Amino acid sequence: MTEENKLAFQASKSANIIKSLCDLYGLPIKEATDIYYQSDTSELIENGIADLQCRSDKYLATIIWEEQNESNVNRLLLEPRN
Repeated sequence: MTEENKLAFQASKSANIIKSLCDLYGLPIKEATDIYYQSDTSELIENGIADLQCRSDKYLATIIWEEQNESNVNRLLLEPRN
């Protein structure tokens, strides 16, 4: 696979996962895009770690959504209370 083909595949995979986030969770495209690109999982996918790019788009969207929710809970727990 050429470097150009790899980039095209990654772009398509990212777009499909973002679309799955929108479809599964009713998110606007901008919010889904932000969630995707801020996730640790997206970095793993784009770096080809653990063959995550071979998983289904909906499965990966679910993993990213759970990661986002866990991150939000941890942030709330660490915020100082008045």
